[in-house]
This record gives sequence, structure tokens and C-alpha cells, in this order.
Amino acid sequence: MDPTTVGRRLGQLEAQLGARLFDRTSRGFTLTGAGRRLLPRAEGIEREAMSLERDLSGEDSKLEGLVRLSATEMLTTRFIAPFLAKFRHRYPGILLDLICTNREVDLARGEADIALRLARPRQENLVVKKLLSIHLGLYASTDYVEQFGMPSPGNVDRHRVILFADTQQFRRENAWFTQNIGDAAVVMRSDSVSSVVSAAKGGLGIAMLPVQVADPDAELVRTPISGAPEPRVVWQAVHRDLVNTARIRAVLDFLGRIFAPKAANTRAS
Repeated sequence: MDPTTVGRRLGQLEAQLGARLFDRTSRGFTLTGAGRRLLPRAEGIEREAMSLERDLSGEDSKLEGLVRLSATEMLTTRFIAPFLAKFRHRYPGILLDLICTNREVDLARGEADIALRLARPRQENLVVKKLLSIHLGLYASTDYVEQFGMPSPGNVDRHRVILFADTQQFRRENAWFTQNIGDAAVVMRSDSVSSVVSAAKGGLGIAMLPVQVADPDAELVRTPISGAPEPRVVWQAVHRDLVNTARIRAVLDFLGRIFAPKAANTRAS
């Protein structure tokens, strides 16, 4: 909804209530005393409306309709998207709306139906399940190894490396990587794991990649540099009111089939 529409509707609400709810300033809208008193009741109305919608959705036993799935870009592109044709063949009546974001969506407010996160969700009334531990390793492309040689603990400082973006999200991985690369030349940083994978495959440098993604890729080879930061855990969350809805259950089963074999392969390795 654009700001003009929001402002017009807030003005209509104030006129209907006969009270000024917001002060208009050059920096935006701020709540008045009346607005602050109204806010908890408005939030309560919203919660009840959302609860009613979820309750009615929970009665749906048809394998059709929209399911909004929120996941990080890496999980979406590298783990989920390759299997969507099979999902469509099995459930032609279900439309998946994939929301690629690192932001923690609010399932209670209906921002998504299912969320996959790399941190355990803490919201109330969620059914949370651990799907997978993502182990990491250092990889280079076959072309890179042919041109510069295989990186090893004794010569890594003569190589080129690709780091993740210098943000809190990748703090753990970057801290471990920088402690183990010596004076290696940093040739790229990115907040996109898929971009790091593509750059490594293109021969740009050594990169820290998910084992489940890089091991099956014939264009990548794992270096003999041992050790890795603590694995990341993929958590699945769905609101308790929706967990037994047929179309939601179908997507949850689909995700379980995708991630379970990768978890088994990781344990076996």
C-alpha cells in the first residue's frame, strides 16, 4: 500500500473516531496519547482476525491453494528450487510462493505459512523442527586447481580467497576463515551464498561452501585444508493452527523428502 493511501485511510479513521491518533511531522507519523491507548486494542483485533483466518484455513482438506514459503536465498536456490518440477507434478493444485529473505518473517501475522531459518524461531504457537545441519568446507574449482595448484595448509597464503560479506550474519564463518588463510588475497566478498558458489565455480578463488551443495558438483573439489566453523542448523517453522492443513502438510512432507537424504549423506560422510 502506498504512503498516500495509508495517510488517507488514517485520516478517515481519525474522522470516524473523532480523535487525532497521529502527529504529522517532517520525519513521519508519531502516535499521540490517544493513538498509544488505541494501539493494544488494534493489535488484539488483528490477532483475532489472523487467528480466525488460520482456524478456517486449518479446515481445508484440499490439496490446492497458495502456500507461502519463506527461506534464505541459499536454501531456496540450492536446496528447494531444483525439486520444484517434481513437486508441481505431484501437487498440481498447490501454488508455492517462495519468499527469499534473511529477515525473520512473522508467521502469526501471516507474512508466510512456513519458514525455514538458520536460527531457531522463538515466536509463540509455532511447530518447530530441525531439518538439517549444514556443514561447511573449503572448495576451489577444477580450473582454479589446474592453474594455481591445490591449496593446502602450508601454501594457502599464496592463493586467492572469497569471503562472505562483513556482516553479523556471517560473523562465525568469516572469523574462522580469516584465522586460517594467512596472507591470502581476498578477491571478493558477498552476502549471497549462491554468488559465492558461482564465483568459486568460475575459478575466482577458494570459498567456504556448504558440503551438501559443493560435494556433488563435479566442477568443485574440496581442498585438504581441514577444519570448519560450527555447522549451521536449518529450522522449519509453521504456525500450530496451520500444521494439519492439507496443502501445508504436503509442502512440509516435500521439504522433509528434500532435506532428509542430505542429512543422511552428511552423517555418512
